[in-house]
Amino acid sequence: MSRSQNASRMSLRAEPELDIHQLVTVYTVADPVQAEIIQNALHAEGIRCFLDGENQAGETGVAALEIKIQVPIADADRAGKFIEAHEHRHKS
Repeated sequence: MSRSQNASRMSLRAEPELDIHQLVTVYTVADPVQAEIIQNALHAEGIRCFLDGENQAGETGVAALEIKIQVPIADADRAGKFIEAHEHRHKS
């Protein structure tokens, strides 16, 4: 095996594997109540959802911090579409 073929095989192995359980942020809010409403709605749809930063948002002097709504990467598209549809209905 040549050096270039060997290097090519090594670079393929060095690529990180996609973990379907990896969490990604699909939405951010500043209001802890809104974050919990969205979390509960996603859970009702069968989508696991986690809040990142809910204990920081809304504290005195730190209201600018956002709460990240995170889901497993495998559910990100479905969760994003659900939130978008939900937000659109409530803004109309």
